[in-house]
Amino acid sequence: MSMSAAGANEGDGTVDEAITVGDRMSPHVVTVRATEMLDHAAQVMVERNVGSAVIMRDGDIEGIITERDVLRAVARGLVPWSTVVADCMTANPVTVSTSTTCDTALSMMLGNVYRHLPVVDEGELVGIVSLRDLVANSESDADAPQ
Repeated sequence: MSMSAAGANEGDGTVDEAITVGDRMSPHVVTVRATEMLDHAAQVMVERNVGSAVIMRDGDIEGIITERDVLRAVARGLVPWSTVVADCMTANPVTVSTSTTCDTALSMMLGNVYRHLPVVDEGELVGIVSLRDLVANSESDADAPQ
């Protein structure tokens, strides 16, 4: 029997209640270029109150930089206003789609020590999902009446 992530099970009339990344992600993604300085990326993340920025080039995801990456760079003695984002970002980050289940995304994050995953559908960046998005909402889901 095949099931869609949020559709009806074939033949039995029940609904698959798997919660997907699309239900939890933020569609508001901060993006920067790899050639920009680290202090600019940090400033944009602070201004937007987010923990990551996706690095884009020609419409494609080139990398991701997080608040932890900025902290590590400073701890290594790099100077944020003279260090390019490319020197500190994670290149070619793992991505998920809007149809990925939250359980799968959470397992990916915990297994790889990621806190943010870009969300891509049909080759386009459509959002970002954080560990906090998944954990905070899974706790409220557990409290919901069944």
